[in-house]
Amino acid sequence: MAQESKTLEVTCPICQAIKNINVPEAVFAQKKFGTIKIQVPPGAICPDHQFIIFVDTKGIIRGYEKIDIHMAAPTERAEPTDNLTIRSFIKFFGMYGLFSLIHAKVFNYPAYIIVNPGEEKLPEKLLNKIADNILPEKYRGTTSIEYFEAPNYSKIKLKEKDALLMDSQQNILQTPWEEKLKFEELIIKKALDIIDDNEQIIILEQEITKLIKESDHVRNILEDIKEIYEDDLIERLSKELMIPKINHYRLTLIKDFLRRRYSAKLSSKIKNKVEEFLNLL
Repeated sequence: MAQESKTLEVTCPICQAIKNINVPEAVFAQKKFGTIKIQVPPGAICPDHQFIIFVDTKGIIRGYEKIDIHMAAPTERAEPTDNLTIRSFIKFFGMYGLFSLIHAKVFNYPAYIIVNPGEEKLPEKLLNKIADNILPEKYRGTTSIEYFEAPNYSKIKLKEKDALLMDSQQNILQTPWEEKLKFEELIIKKALDIIDDNEQIIILEQEITKLIKESDHVRNILEDIKEIYEDDLIERLSKELMIPKINHYRLTLIKDFLRRRYSAKLSSKIKNKVEEFLNLL
């Protein structure tokens, strides 16, 4: 029996092209999913642009997010080998799906991919092995990407409330974070500027290792103090690691990493002067 669909009138946020797309009604049946993110690849609405649609549980579009990466994606899915490339991952999971899987791996979120029984998929062990290659050795194997067989979305029941949930049609049904994935978009864009597939993976690993090195250093600082203001921490981090001053977005990533990988109590030692002032009003 074919699934009933809801028709969404989608406008490209870049060129304003308009086209209807169909999304299974069952996607909207579960209020626990909150805002659903649906990734739109080039060619779906207009020839050149890709973006994310934010849709509420009633099927009303609440916003868009552009993805500013241009690449020639493979026309066919690659065979599941140990040498899957970034482009192959994009073909399997979509651009925003890849951003989300990287974010889940780095920031320690459980990740589930919904598939229909018997559907062709990458072996789970291989998927995690390849995804772990972008992490430093000590963090590999700490977060799993798992498949979830569900012929009907209404049957989905997750153990964790803070899990990434996406389906094999490249719809992102649930993300447990609110922030935009600008870090992931930036490092993927940087990697895709390199022609060699193996070098692309090395670029990802280097950029993620750099963030984790900064996070680990901040953890060492926080373990020896009661609290510290953000600007003071940025100054100290720059001086001790001999790096240019990071911006506040980067510091937010570090705080999230510490909260997810270590403890919320530790990351809460980082204080914001403006927030403290507003709380006093």
